[in-house]
Amino acid sequence: MIHTNLKHNDFYKSIDEKIALCLQKSKTLDENTPCGKYVLSDDVYVNVTEYSPKPISEATPETHNVYADIQLILSGEEYIGYAKTSLLTPTTQYDENNDIQFWQGEVALLSMQKGDWALFMPGEAHAPGLIKSGAKVKKAIFKIRYN
Repeated sequence: MIHTNLKHNDFYKSIDEKIALCLQKSKTLDENTPCGKYVLSDDVYVNVTEYSPKPISEATPETHNVYADIQLILSGEEYIGYAKTSLLTPTTQYDENNDIQFWQGEVALLSMQKGDWALFMPGEAHAPGLIKSGAKVKKAIFKIRYN
């Protein structure tokens, strides 16, 4: 997991060409970007969405086996929960069609504000969309295929 801000993109773009593509695209997104799916390559796409965050008590950690997530806040603020899966209990079997498995357990909270992004690699548990201020959040969720 990496938690940082757009102003540090140049440092992280050298990790991998797929991550670099996402960070390049992130410079063109803002609170006025229409919600929807944008395909960047065969292995990378981004979903822009807007929603009201849910209470922290409803945190549902999730993992993916195939895709990494970069979650970028375009407007508003939220918490994203995270935890090691060794400290969680699975509540579902892995759903291969949707590349997701859900878990339960206590999570630590990342404070996310406009311009902040977090990278979760396959297998890293995260619980996005948790209320911080009560206002709506607009977010870009980059999906990066690795397996």
